[in-house]
Amino acid sequence: MRCKAIIEAMLENGFCDSKRHNPNDYITHVTNATKRLEEALQAVKKHEDVADLVATMFEEGFCDPESQTDPQEWMMFAETAIAELKVV
Repeated sequence: MRCKAIIEAMLENGFCDSKRHNPNDYITHVTNATKRLEEALQAVKKHEDVADLVATMFEEGFCDPESQTDPQEWMMFAETAIAELKVV
C-alpha cells in the first residue's frame, strides 16, 4: 500500500476521532482516504518519497482536528499535496 505512511500520520494526528466518529464512519473515512490516496499516488514516480513527505506534513500539524473537523478536508489536502509534490 503506497499511502500507508500518510494514513497512519493522519490517524495519529486527529483525522478520525472516536468521540466524533462512530466505528462505521471511522471505517468509511479510512477506506475512502486509502482509495483516494492510492489513486493519487499511482502516477507518482517516487511515491515513497512523496508519501513520506506528506506524512511528515501531517505529523507537523498540516491539518488540525480543531480547525479541520471534516475528514474530507484532510483527504483533499493530502491529494493536493501529492499533486503538487509529484512534479518536483
